[in-house]
Amino acid sequence: MKLRIVFALSAAAVGSICASAAVIGANIAAPPLTEERIATLPAAQEPAWRKYLAHSISQMRADRAALQAEMKKAGLEVPVVPPSGSAAKSIPLDKPADWYAGAEARRIAKIVVSFQTPAGGWSKNLNLADHARATGEHFAGNNSSPVPGVADFDTSKDPKWEYVGTLDNDATTTEIRFLAKVAAANGSDKEATTWRTSFLRGIEYILAAQYPNGGWPQIWPLQGGYHDAITFNDDAMTKALMVLFDAANGTAEFASVPANLRTRAKAAVAKGIEVILATQIVTNGKRTAWGQQYDMLDLKPVGARNYEPPSLSSGETATVLRFLMELPAPAPAEV
Repeated sequence: MKLRIVFALSAAAVGSICASAAVIGANIAAPPLTEERIATLPAAQEPAWRKYLAHSISQMRADRAALQAEMKKAGLEVPVVPPSGSAAKSIPLDKPADWYAGAEARRIAKIVVSFQTPAGGWSKNLNLADHARATGEHFAGNNSSPVPGVADFDTSKDPKWEYVGTLDNDATTTEIRFLAKVAAANGSDKEATTWRTSFLRGIEYILAAQYPNGGWPQIWPLQGGYHDAITFNDDAMTKALMVLFDAANGTAEFASVPANLRTRAKAAVAKGIEVILATQIVTNGKRTAWGQQYDMLDLKPVGARNYEPPSLSSGETATVLRFLMELPAPAPAEV
């Protein structure tokens, strides 16, 4: 049922409201990571950022080439677009341990592996309990802006290639945790090796996506626009840190993570925490909360979509606090 509220205003009241209305500000598009912006950094910082950007560009080309090769093999002019859905809902993380050794979990695990991008991540808004990805089928569903246009900050340069590898909407971190559970539950099973390899590739993806200063973009390889900003929105960065924390410590289903990867994950977590501490917003000398997105270079809050100006985010802040409170031996700054 829709609730309709009708206001009766006098002509004088309407005139008063209109007379007092004014534009108090405008949301500014967040800048992407570019060679030009990197050139403004201190000389000592430039090499790491240039290397990062070059790797992103190279991986984007590799991902696209892989799909093009599949399409050619399948005789397709355009890729098949998979049906939309919610990966986080189609691959549950809250089932009893023995469920992950069962037929349904194994079936879904095969689908999850099939949609992993060449870079090692996953897209969002996919139903990963539906069918295994076919040759020439896209890695991502339709994630394009519903109102594309020059003035829409969410309009992509290429609407046919959006969110192909992302931490948005719990993507990638959920798939990693699901595959880790299924692999652990199936022990030395031959297929468990495939699932273990896949979730380890997912961890490598998270490590590759981390900025030199420790933050994470929303999408990697980089897509541009506000997607390049360090993203706390939807708990993207914090959940990436949580996965790496569990990988570094071999927690539960992450016990099979090899020692060298644990070491790298531990170092990445330390750098990520540095960004968390540096981005907490201080007002009148008091620490407050965290914003949705931050510029990757100067760590200042930035906007995202047109209706998302720089702002404090209560839900995301709660997740950051939970993460910090669960650190086994927090330093004074973390406390």
